[in-house]
Amino acid sequence: MRPTLDYIIEKFDYYNQLCFDGKLQRPPIMLNTRYSAMGQTGGQGQIDEKGKIHWTDLRIEISVRRDLPEYEYIDTLVHEMIHYYIMSNDLEDDSPHGTLFRQKMKEITNKYGIRITIDYDPSEEIQIATRTRNRFICVAETTDGHSYFAVVAKNKLFEFWELIPQIEGVSDVHWYVSDRQIFENVPVAVSPALIPIDAGKIHHYLTGARELEKVGEIIREKK
Repeated sequence: MRPTLDYIIEKFDYYNQLCFDGKLQRPPIMLNTRYSAMGQTGGQGQIDEKGKIHWTDLRIEISVRRDLPEYEYIDTLVHEMIHYYIMSNDLEDDSPHGTLFRQKMKEITNKYGIRITIDYDPSEEIQIATRTRNRFICVAETTDGHSYFAVVAKNKLFEFWELIPQIEGVSDVHWYVSDRQIFENVPVAVSPALIPIDAGKIHHYLTGARELEKVGEIIREKK
């Protein structure tokens, strides 16, 4: 399924009552077609004189690019509602999916049986938050719905841009530039080959990545 905005709003209100005692004020909710993240919660952060961050203008975005089972969208929405709960209450967590997030996730899972996934690995969270040098990342989806990726050297970018979409079974290809350490230990592709990966995991790895586009003979950040 690809949910409508009305559907997402209806489910927000339902899970707000069920999991958060109706205490969340519904933020602006938007749909997008980004590939790099199924869900995103963001806003304007201001740091006070004590170093505490306060969030305003919070919003939730849900990507409807992929045709997924309903439970995947429920998973994503409730995942983002936990982020929103933490941010709207000015609570401080120790990482994006830190102690507070995991406590709330466990509480919701145990009470209501809602499957919420983050594939939490503390070392991965550190690497996703740590910036190093830019790397070029190709993300591909196949006709059977599986996801793959490759880290590509700059001098192979134009060549692989043309070759990877020609790999048998590849139906959709997106390119990104990322400076996150998580990609540092991935072997750089020397041939147009792809590494299988869970779609949710690569979306998370691409936190902060900028999508690329090819215009004529130029590859640039997508406007």
